Amino acid sequence: MRWNWIDFIQNQITVKCSDDFQTKSKKERIVPMSDKVRSILFRRFNSALHNSDEVVFYNRKEKMLYQEAISKQFKKIIRKSNLSDKIHFHTLRHSFASLLAQKGVSLYIIKELLGHEDLSTTQIYSHLQKQNLMDAVNLL
Repeated sequence: MRWNWIDFIQNQITVKCSDDFQTKSKKERIVPMSDKVRSILFRRFNSALHNSDEVVFYNRKEKMLYQEAISKQFKKIIRKSNLSDKIHFHTLRHSFASLLAQKGVSLYIIKELLGHEDLSTTQIYSHLQKQNLMDAVNLL
């Protein structure tokens, strides 16, 4: 992510494709920022002068972080924490979508947030827990 992807006025991040990064669909998409994310990024932005094309997150040597390095570090922390080896960085995306579905967010909205072309792809992420089913029945 680069600073010029972030629009603090519109509270959104435009995920762009480049030589350094490609979305899975190879398409640009807009992701709204939560207030918490906006606050963190805004503080980071104001802490130093930035070139608009500069990367937002980098390693200790101030080099751009790559997906493989992030995934490896995530896995290392998972193992160190004695969590299930089945947890991968992509699990965060799955959890995000599942939690939104459990909170009653429309699958169409989740589809857009994830950048899926087809709703059937999004349905994979919409696991319902037993309590969600009970809550639905109790609405009657």
